[in-house]
Amino acid sequence: MNHKLDDYIHYIRYVEPKSHKTVDSYHNDLKQYSSYLQRCGINDFKDVNLNDINNFLKSLSDDYALSSIQHKAVSIRQFHGYLLQMGHTKLDPSQYLNAKRKGSTLPKIVSQTAIQSLFKFPLEKDKDYLDQAILSLLYHSGLRVSELCSLTFTQVYLDEQWIRILGKGGKERMVPISHQSKKDLEHYLRVIRPRWDVCHSDYIFINAKCKSISRQYVHTMIKYRCQIQGIKENISAHSLRHRFATSFLEEGVDLRYIQELLGHSDIATTQIYTHVDTKTMRNEYDQFFSDLDLTNNDGGLEDNE
Repeated sequence: MNHKLDDYIHYIRYVEPKSHKTVDSYHNDLKQYSSYLQRCGINDFKDVNLNDINNFLKSLSDDYALSSIQHKAVSIRQFHGYLLQMGHTKLDPSQYLNAKRKGSTLPKIVSQTAIQSLFKFPLEKDKDYLDQAILSLLYHSGLRVSELCSLTFTQVYLDEQWIRILGKGGKERMVPISHQSKKDLEHYLRVIRPRWDVCHSDYIFINAKCKSISRQYVHTMIKYRCQIQGIKENISAHSLRHRFATSFLEEGVDLRYIQELLGHSDIATTQIYTHVDTKTMRNEYDQFFSDLDLTNNDGGLEDNE
């Protein structure tokens, strides 16, 4: 399977060239897809059917935003179209795949109780302080994982408590650093990081081998921290970003300010949180009245007004 994938990457890189960024993203998506198929016992793309593709995309729902899953669906459709075009397969199983997958676009909001539990892991090893600083920035500043992993010293103004983020499409934005994040970051930078920085890295977040942390590290770390803390809710880096945005909305912060903090180019993307807040309010309303006994002793409804 790998050689067909390599042939396709060569094709879109040199024969029908796409941008380097697009090629890299397609490559990452398809490596993940290929690994999933092999774990399912499928070792030839000729044996793939539509259910296999749908099952792969469903398996991503806990760790990826809907937009990221849609991107992977597009990568898969392009790849299977290429295999058919080149005669490697007789059928295209992705032909009827809906790249714009339907479903609830409302993010699942993590409870504050779960968030508090996540941050209560013991700080005993150097790695604990690294993880604490990462989680603190993700939650208190609403960063994307890719933005956090690529942070360099030229972007962080710790004394002023600001971060200059280079977001999607090269768009810059300034995001505040909370007092707690500043405290966590200062300890990591002053005490932990110097022990690891034998290569004089420009990246803020590095591991003990002086390598910049990866997105996969962050995702795996959050799952591990949830496991050891006994958290049952599905917490991901993406859900921490959602919680960040929803908390601002619940406090009455203007939607356009939230849009700026999150780095959304279109306010329609940010408006999803207004629907989340409405849904939360409805749940609380229903819970309130389900707990309230509105009947009097005679079995009728009280009417005092």
